[in-house]
Amino acid sequence: MTKTAEVILFPRHAKNPAQFRTWLASISSTFKKYLEGKGLNLTHQREEVLKCLLSAGNHMSLDDVYAAAKKKDPTIGRATVFRTLKLLEECGLAAEVGSADGRTRFEIKADRPHHDHMICIECGRIAEFESPMMERFQNKAIRQHKFIALWHRHEIFGRCELCAK
Repeated sequence: MTKTAEVILFPRHAKNPAQFRTWLASISSTFKKYLEGKGLNLTHQREEVLKCLLSAGNHMSLDDVYAAAKKKDPTIGRATVFRTLKLLEECGLAAEVGSADGRTRFEIKADRPHHDHMICIECGRIAEFESPMMERFQNKAIRQHKFIALWHRHEIFGRCELCAK
Protein backbone atom coordinates (compact mmCIF):
# COMPACT_ATOMS: atom_id res chain seq x y z
CA MET A 1 0.00 0.00 0.00
CA THR A 2 1.23 3.47 -0.82
CA LYS A 3 2.24 5.74 2.04
CA THR A 4 0.74 8.89 0.49
CA ALA A 5 -1.35 10.74 3.07
CA GLU A 6 -4.97 9.62 2.86
CA VAL A 7 -6.63 10.79 6.06
CA ILE A 8 -7.81 14.36 5.96
CA LEU A 9 -7.50 15.87 9.41
CA PHE A 10 -9.64 18.89 8.89
CA PRO A 11 -7.85 22.25 9.34
CA ARG A 12 -8.90 23.00 12.91
CA HIS A 13 -6.99 19.89 14.05
CA ALA A 14 -3.99 19.92 11.77
CA LYS A 15 -2.92 23.59 11.64
CA ASN A 16 -0.25 23.37 14.29
CA PRO A 17 1.15 21.02 16.93
CA ALA A 18 -0.55 22.88 19.81
CA GLN A 19 -3.99 22.44 18.23
CA PHE A 20 -3.25 18.79 17.55
CA ARG A 21 -2.23 18.24 21.21
CA THR A 22 -5.46 19.92 22.38
CA TRP A 23 -7.48 17.67 20.05
CA LEU A 24 -5.59 14.61 21.29
CA ALA A 25 -6.28 15.59 24.92
CA SER A 26 -9.98 16.03 24.18
CA ILE A 27 -10.27 12.65 22.47
CA SER A 28 -8.21 10.97 25.21
CA SER A 29 -10.56 12.45 27.80
CA THR A 30 -13.61 11.12 25.92
CA PHE A 31 -12.01 7.67 25.69
CA LYS A 32 -11.05 7.73 29.39
CA LYS A 33 -14.64 8.56 30.42
CA TYR A 34 -15.98 5.78 28.21
CA LEU A 35 -13.55 3.26 29.68
CA GLU A 36 -14.34 4.33 33.25
CA GLY A 37 -18.03 3.72 32.49
CA LYS A 38 -17.09 0.15 31.60
CA GLY A 39 -14.90 -0.25 34.70
CA LEU A 40 -11.67 -0.05 32.66
CA ASN A 41 -8.63 2.25 32.79
CA LEU A 42 -6.93 4.29 30.11
CA THR A 43 -3.62 2.44 30.26
CA HIS A 44 -0.51 3.74 28.54
CA GLN A 45 -0.88 0.91 26.00
CA ARG A 46 -4.43 1.97 25.12
CA GLU A 47 -3.32 5.57 24.93
CA GLU A 48 -0.47 4.58 22.59
CA VAL A 49 -2.91 2.81 20.24
CA LEU A 50 -5.08 5.93 20.22
CA LYS A 51 -2.06 8.16 19.49
CA CYS A 52 -1.01 5.90 16.61
CA LEU A 53 -4.43 6.18 15.04
CA LEU A 54 -4.65 9.94 15.63
CA SER A 55 -1.26 10.68 14.12
CA ALA A 56 -1.61 8.36 11.13
CA GLY A 57 -1.73 9.87 7.68
CA ASN A 58 -3.23 6.65 6.35
CA HIS A 59 -6.09 4.32 7.17
CA MET A 60 -4.41 1.68 9.31
CA SER A 61 -4.97 -2.06 9.55
CA LEU A 62 -4.67 -3.89 12.85
CA ASP A 63 -1.16 -4.93 11.81
CA ASP A 64 -0.25 -1.32 10.93
CA VAL A 65 -1.42 -0.06 14.33
CA TYR A 66 0.33 -2.92 16.10
CA ALA A 67 3.64 -2.25 14.33
CA ALA A 68 3.47 1.51 15.05
CA ALA A 69 2.51 0.99 18.70
CA LYS A 70 5.19 -1.69 19.16
CA LYS A 71 7.86 0.82 18.04
CA LYS A 72 6.79 3.17 20.85
CA ASP A 73 6.18 0.46 23.46
CA PRO A 74 7.83 -2.94 22.89
CA THR A 75 5.67 -4.49 25.64
CA ILE A 76 2.38 -3.89 23.82
CA GLY A 77 0.60 -7.00 22.60
CA ARG A 78 -1.40 -7.61 19.45
CA ALA A 79 -4.45 -8.60 21.53
CA THR A 80 -4.28 -5.27 23.39
CA VAL A 81 -4.24 -3.40 20.08
CA PHE A 82 -7.21 -5.44 18.80
CA ARG A 83 -9.25 -4.89 21.96
CA THR A 84 -8.39 -1.19 22.07
CA LEU A 85 -9.49 -0.67 18.46
CA LYS A 86 -12.79 -2.38 19.27
CA LEU A 87 -13.25 -0.15 22.34
CA LEU A 88 -12.51 2.95 20.24
CA GLU A 89 -15.17 1.81 17.76
CA GLU A 90 -17.71 1.11 20.51
CA CYS A 91 -17.35 4.60 21.94
CA GLY A 92 -17.62 6.26 18.52
CA LEU A 93 -14.06 7.56 18.27
CA ALA A 94 -12.94 5.23 15.47
CA ALA A 95 -14.55 3.51 12.52
CA GLU A 96 -13.78 0.62 10.21
CA VAL A 97 -13.08 1.24 6.55
CA GLY A 98 -13.13 -1.51 3.95
CA SER A 99 -10.15 -2.29 1.76
CA ALA A 100 -9.39 -4.03 -1.49
CA ASP A 101 -7.35 -6.76 0.23
CA GLY A 102 -10.14 -7.64 2.68
CA ARG A 103 -8.18 -6.42 5.72
CA THR A 104 -10.20 -3.96 7.74
CA ARG A 105 -8.64 -0.53 8.11
CA PHE A 106 -9.41 1.97 10.86
CA GLU A 107 -9.70 5.74 11.00
CA ILE A 108 -10.47 8.34 13.62
CA LYS A 109 -14.11 9.33 13.38
CA ALA A 110 -14.42 11.83 16.23
CA ASP A 111 -14.77 15.51 15.39
CA ARG A 112 -14.54 14.86 11.67
CA PRO A 113 -17.29 15.64 9.18
CA HIS A 114 -19.02 12.71 7.51
CA HIS A 115 -17.10 11.53 4.48
CA ASP A 116 -16.96 8.52 2.18
CA HIS A 117 -14.13 6.51 0.62
CA MET A 118 -12.78 5.55 -2.79
CA ILE A 119 -10.60 2.44 -2.51
CA CYS A 120 -8.05 1.45 -5.16
CA ILE A 121 -8.07 -2.30 -5.82
CA GLU A 122 -4.51 -2.14 -7.22
CA CYS A 123 -2.42 -0.17 -4.70
CA GLY A 124 -4.84 -0.15 -1.76
CA ARG A 125 -4.93 3.64 -1.40
CA ILE A 126 -8.07 4.95 0.28
CA ALA A 127 -9.13 8.46 -0.74
CA GLU A 128 -11.60 10.36 1.41
CA PHE A 129 -14.23 12.59 -0.19
CA GLU A 130 -17.33 14.56 0.72
CA SER A 131 -20.37 14.90 -1.51
CA PRO A 132 -23.30 17.00 -0.26
CA MET A 133 -25.23 16.08 -3.42
CA MET A 134 -24.84 12.35 -2.68
CA GLU A 135 -25.96 12.92 0.92
CA ARG A 136 -29.07 14.81 -0.27
CA PHE A 137 -29.91 11.96 -2.67
CA GLN A 138 -29.51 9.36 0.11
CA ASN A 139 -31.67 11.41 2.50
CA LYS A 140 -34.38 11.78 -0.16
CA ALA A 141 -34.38 8.01 -0.79
CA ILE A 142 -34.57 7.35 2.95
CA ARG A 143 -37.60 9.66 3.30
CA GLN A 144 -39.32 8.19 0.22
CA HIS A 145 -38.98 4.66 1.57
CA LYS A 146 -39.92 5.69 5.12
CA PHE A 147 -36.70 4.05 6.23
CA ILE A 148 -35.10 4.78 9.58
CA ALA A 149 -31.38 5.04 8.90
CA LEU A 150 -29.02 4.50 11.80
CA TRP A 151 -25.76 4.96 9.86
CA HIS A 152 -24.29 4.41 6.45
CA ARG A 153 -20.94 3.83 4.89
CA HIS A 154 -20.23 4.53 1.25
CA GLU A 155 -17.20 2.85 -0.28
CA ILE A 156 -16.38 2.92 -3.97
CA PHE A 157 -13.91 0.32 -5.25
CA GLY A 158 -11.94 0.92 -8.45
CA ARG A 159 -8.55 2.15 -9.62
CA CYS A 160 -6.91 5.40 -8.59
CA GLU A 161 -5.54 7.78 -11.20
CA LEU A 162 -2.00 6.35 -11.02
CA CYS A 163 -3.07 2.70 -11.22
CA ALA A 164 -5.57 3.36 -14.02
CA LYS A 165 -2.65 4.34 -16.27
